[in-house]
Amino acid sequence: MVAQCDGTRLLRLIEAASARLARSVDEVNALNVYPVPDGDTGTNMLHTVRSAIAHARTAGPDLGDVAAAAAHGALMGARGNSGVILSQILRGMKDAFAGKSVVDARSLALAFSAAREHAFTAVTAPAPGTILTALAAMSDAVQGCADADQGLRAAVERGALAVEKTREQNPTNRQAGVVDAGARGLWLLLEGALADVEGRAADTEDAPATIAFDAAGGPPGRSAAAARTSEHASAQDDGDVASWAGAYDVQFLVNAPTRSADDLREEMLAFGADCVLVVGDETAVKVHVHTLRPDEIIRIGLTAGRIADVVVEDLDAMSAEHDQRSARDAAASAAARSPARLAVVAVVPGEGFADIVRSAGATPLLGGPTMNPSTEELLQAIRATRAAHVIVLPNDRNVILAAEQAALLAAGEVTVVPTRNVAQGMAALLAFDGNKPTAEAVRVMEAASGTAHALEITRAVRSSEVDGQRVKEGETIALIDGRLVAHGDDELDVLASAAKKLSRPEVLTLFTGSAVDETRAQRARDRLAAQWRDAEIQVLHGGQPHYPFIVAAE
Repeated sequence: MVAQCDGTRLLRLIEAASARLARSVDEVNALNVYPVPDGDTGTNMLHTVRSAIAHARTAGPDLGDVAAAAAHGALMGARGNSGVILSQILRGMKDAFAGKSVVDARSLALAFSAAREHAFTAVTAPAPGTILTALAAMSDAVQGCADADQGLRAAVERGALAVEKTREQNPTNRQAGVVDAGARGLWLLLEGALADVEGRAADTEDAPATIAFDAAGGPPGRSAAAARTSEHASAQDDGDVASWAGAYDVQFLVNAPTRSADDLREEMLAFGADCVLVVGDETAVKVHVHTLRPDEIIRIGLTAGRIADVVVEDLDAMSAEHDQRSARDAAASAAARSPARLAVVAVVPGEGFADIVRSAGATPLLGGPTMNPSTEELLQAIRATRAAHVIVLPNDRNVILAAEQAALLAAGEVTVVPTRNVAQGMAALLAFDGNKPTAEAVRVMEAASGTAHALEITRAVRSSEVDGQRVKEGETIALIDGRLVAHGDDELDVLASAAKKLSRPEVLTLFTGSAVDETRAQRARDRLAAQWRDAEIQVLHGGQPHYPFIVAAE
């Protein structure tokens, strides 16, 4: 019975809830409206509740202690928007159960009311037909119940109706013919707890093996970032330029250049430089290359104008840092540097993007579609910069809430620039000037991110009707700023069709995925060039999984 629920019983109920969600996690993931390979609402919620359980198991036996530990664990382990909202629901439980020995009808009602308040506060613009809608209905159902058992049963029964209503309340859900994934996940958690109360639960074992990163990436409890570290380390190319004996890492800025970024890049490549990154516009060009002759690279830069912020470092001495392939290691490296006044942490979906972020003097954190970083991982990256003020670029709409929670937990000043995709993030990063006053630097980054658009190419993971188009499983699909704009069997035709819908871009940056070779990348570039002959086009290796091409249009 919930009415006899003390700390030990509460932990069991959370475990039962987790087990119920685990059995249906694939179902919840499949409910994500867009047929892209980042439908991870169920996985994010499961990661979050398992983090809550891990912390609750270390707490004392009192009800308030278990609730507080579970809430803290959920917050630190929260992944994605759904995970952050779930952490706020558990926060409501913590508030209501503080100082209580057992759960009664009043404290359960207070828990739902506080959960509702915290969850709605966490979301800037709550939309209808979401997990929040379902939570509100559940909270209303619990109020005035005679006992806690009746309250939990009322929440589950009203919740089932509320979940079904999300199919019609949200226009996007209605078009796709699905209920809201987050709402369904929340209902599964509560139904799991109720089943245990009523003795219906088939099992209450929380089995970590059902989580992909535990089964494939390491033992339970190992972080996703740690699992990714070993994967990237084992895949490292022995021919990487970091192994050149005597090579140097050269970085500088050319203000008001008299030559284009393309022109400088071609000359540096012709000279024999490696890992050549030259980006910018008529106001400034950023150069970052690896070379045996830094003097020659600087000479080429001087032909375009006066150079500033020159950094020349020995790659042999940098090789340990260069070989680090995870956000945790990158953050540890940042911790070794002198404290800075202003720093940037950018969430990126691949190693190529991470290299670009490092070249700009920022700290990368691996994440994005299918691998959202947790609040704790974001907080660790923020702390490791040791900067007085940190700017965070989430670069994914599903990471923004976790970044905002990490900002609240950080001891220093943190500003989240709410970049919704990696194209906005790269534009903001290019505009970053650590010498400006913080408020001005943030304003310039926000303005730059607002001018960028992301064109993403991937494959549909299921058949679906979305944004007025019927997509077949396996088709190539294109999205601009998250909206489906083209689909078909031929990857390049879909790319070209989507590119037509861009609004006269001046600069197109084609970021290639982890499985894209040079020939495939060149063909994609040629199709973009045919569509937008006047645009400056550059090709960079992003290294992202699932999306062979991401085009940043400015």
